[in-house]
Amino acid sequence: MILLQTGVQNVYTSSESSTAIYFGLAVAGVAIVLLVFAFINRRVRARNPEETQQYSSYQFRRLAKSYGLSSQHIEMLERLVTVCKVRQPMLIFSSVGLLDDTLKKGLYSLEGVRDATPEERENQKALIFEIKQVLEQGGRRVGAVSSTTALKPGQELTIRAGTSQFASRVVSNMRDFLTVAAPPVTTDAQARWVRGTQLVVHLWRDGDAGYAFESKILGYDTVKGIPSILIQHSKTLRKEQRRKNRRRELLRPCFFYPIRVAEVGQGRQAAVKAVVEQDKRALGHVVDISAGGCSIQTLVPLEKGKLLMVEFEIGRGNTIRTYGKAVGLYRRPRRGGIMHVMFTRVTRQYLNRISEFVYDFARPSTVGEARLQLDRRPAMGGTVSRAR
Repeated sequence: MILLQTGVQNVYTSSESSTAIYFGLAVAGVAIVLLVFAFINRRVRARNPEETQQYSSYQFRRLAKSYGLSSQHIEMLERLVTVCKVRQPMLIFSSVGLLDDTLKKGLYSLEGVRDATPEERENQKALIFEIKQVLEQGGRRVGAVSSTTALKPGQELTIRAGTSQFASRVVSNMRDFLTVAAPPVTTDAQARWVRGTQLVVHLWRDGDAGYAFESKILGYDTVKGIPSILIQHSKTLRKEQRRKNRRRELLRPCFFYPIRVAEVGQGRQAAVKAVVEQDKRALGHVVDISAGGCSIQTLVPLEKGKLLMVEFEIGRGNTIRTYGKAVGLYRRPRRGGIMHVMFTRVTRQYLNRISEFVYDFARPSTVGEARLQLDRRPAMGGTVSRAR
């Protein structure tokens, strides 16, 4: 009996030990799963702080100020977020789709405000476009480039050798040299560009700045079916002024008029007056446009420093008139040249029309335009409820 009892006790003891071990392993497994889940959740929160952060007016205003928005801009943006019932307001600083959708609704709603004067409406629209401009500049920052080995194919360039220059682009970036597209028309000046010719190259990087560097021609070749020039890499790039305003291709005809500065009156009553020379009207094409200026291709370009008035249309019946100054000229053989015009005086209404076009914020007038606008709209990173 004693032996039997001892055996039974051993069996019970062994069974209890096994159960304890299994229970301990189960608890340890659950703990590991919880730790892994907590680690993943923390990583997700660290990666998307705007999505997990609850809305706080103080935090919203603080973040908006860090992007460079003024108090007027912040007040307008917070009002739009409230009116449009944006569910994740903090996400508006990182989601282009959410920002554009909110700003567009704000623009469209201003058209229905009857108790506001036209001037007040235009001022409110200008604030909305300024918000877009500031946030776009703050959100598109990219790292500076210190060597041409970092340039990507397709990067647009302006190449100058002596007094001749032409627009080009990067075809391929090799280890020992940079391949750029050769000019489509070879002039006598370009024919003398032999191996070793010194070059100055200018470029703009979106969200960064302009750069310039010196190089030289290493040879000529056909790369990817494109006649190309092989130029030397450079590790000394000079950073130039950043382009302030977004540009958009327009390709519409325009008229421009030289402006003559004349002195009117005599003695103490003499005054300087700008006179638009209507009889010297010239034809051109607006290649691209921004809120700060435009480029005009014409057979009779004005010299750098000349004042002018420009008339063109954005859409049918939407005529724009601006005053500006020719700040640059790129001559093209047998095709005149391209004037780079900086706007010096534009009415608030015309400037808003230009910004509507550049940012594609104009209300679609047809079903086809609405579908095209939806196709071009970037994916939204947040949810916005329909504004009534």
